[in-house]
Amino acid sequence: MELENLDLKTLIGPQQDVETIECWADRNGVTEDTARMWIKRGVLPSVKLGKRRMVNSVQLRHRLLDQEWVA
Repeated sequence: MELENLDLKTLIGPQQDVETIECWADRNGVTEDTARMWIKRGVLPSVKLGKRRMVNSVQLRHRLLDQEWVA
């Protein structure tokens, strides 16, 4: 099975491990352009699945939890 043929709805479960930039931006109240800029700068972790760039929410949660312990 090719990655391009994966149904994105099956990838996004209750914990939303990965999600489209558009969905992530909408859910978090930022523009898609802002989310893409954060990805480009390395602020927002992402992963490429096939031809799509997806926000890696698991890695983001880990980063945030690590910062919480340090602060």
